[in-house]
Amino acid sequence: MKKFLLCLTWLLSTAGASAQALWQDVPVGATPAEVQALMPQAQPAPAGPPSSKEGVQLEIPAHELLGARFKVSFVFQADRLQRITLLANTGSAREARALGQRLTTSLRSSYGLEMSTKSRGSTSSATIDRQWTFRRTSVHLQVVDETFVQLEYSGLAPARSNRL
Repeated sequence: MKKFLLCLTWLLSTAGASAQALWQDVPVGATPAEVQALMPQAQPAPAGPPSSKEGVQLEIPAHELLGARFKVSFVFQADRLQRITLLANTGSAREARALGQRLTTSLRSSYGLEMSTKSRGSTSSATIDRQWTFRRTSVHLQVVDETFVQLEYSGLAPARSNRL
């Protein structure tokens, strides 16, 4: 009986440890209640046009990150967290590029060099479009419409083998 309980404890602890975290240790597949338990500042998203907020159930209106204020949106599908999007309006293309560069430096220290994207290695272009893949998490950094900086964390589906 003692061995059984020890084995059960080990299985439960490894199942929780392998949960795929997206941002701030919030795991992909979490329910809205689980996200709110981990992020008490996340509140139900206000109603808006359905096309602009598809799947967004929770939001943090203002989150400070690297000197900028981001709106954080938690996107769910069938009540399971699929991605987290952070969006900042910097007000100018110059500020958006500077914030994008600061985020790139921070993300490189966490995830290493980014994958090949439109702006990898570019230092003079106003465009920032970079993507990292770490374990089963994708991180995508973009400057959108010249003044908006968007950072998106999403889970990647595990690789499937074609075993018969």
